[in-house]
Amino acid sequence: MKLRIMPPRMGLTWIGHGLRACIRQPLGFVGLLGLVAMAALLLIGIPVIGPLAVVALMPIVWMGFMLASRRVLSDQRVTPGVLIEPLKDGPPTMRATWAKLGGAYVLGTLLVMQLADAFGPGSEALATALESAKQASDVFDNPEVRADLLWRMGLTLPLSLVFWHTPALVYWGKLPVLKALFFSTVACWRNLGAFILFGLGWFGIALALAVIDRVLVAMVAEPMLVNAVVTMAAMWLASAFYASLYFTVVDCFEPQDIDPTEVKTTAE
Repeated sequence: MKLRIMPPRMGLTWIGHGLRACIRQPLGFVGLLGLVAMAALLLIGIPVIGPLAVVALMPIVWMGFMLASRRVLSDQRVTPGVLIEPLKDGPPTMRATWAKLGGAYVLGTLLVMQLADAFGPGSEALATALESAKQASDVFDNPEVRADLLWRMGLTLPLSLVFWHTPALVYWGKLPVLKALFFSTVACWRNLGAFILFGLGWFGIALALAVIDRVLVAMVAEPMLVNAVVTMAAMWLASAFYASLYFTVVDCFEPQDIDPTEVKTTAE
């Protein structure tokens, strides 16, 4: 595998490419996100197995959005079929590889949750804070809730970087799970500056949306209208984030290593 080192500014470039991809086909990307959200809500309703299945399927969801971004670059229409394309294409052993990758992600997520409970306030303190809150703002004003969120976010970030490139390395690079995890970790570490700016950029965009929401609530007398507009904007931005995953992956590896087809990279 030939790794490419990107300058830190590429993190912001990836954000721009994701936003432009989503502008070209906003309904396609938002529709994908809505479909994933509905499926996740249905699965979460199944005790024990449902939430684990949602976590296990996330690598396939990431791959589906990468395929969607590649279709946009090729002037093709984004369809829901991209979400199951990773499971349909390839040899039968590919499904087993996806199952192993999903299982590894579940184990990593469970480890993060256990560490967050061990070092943070704990699930019992968090449940107490949620029960005592009279409104939504009281939840985030609670120091124990903020501490719990910080611990979970701080522990989730390294896990995300370890798994970041794995769907593409498994699907396009035909690598086994352990090798994909290794190369994904190395790629993120060697391009850490770009990924830090990438994360900070999206955090800034989310913060700006929250500020706009407060301003609109103060200025507009129709809270339902404001909520509808902000919700659609949040879904579009979340779709743009997932659309940008493709560019973060293909820019970190030589095209022939990550994708056997013709790939349009942003670095060339």
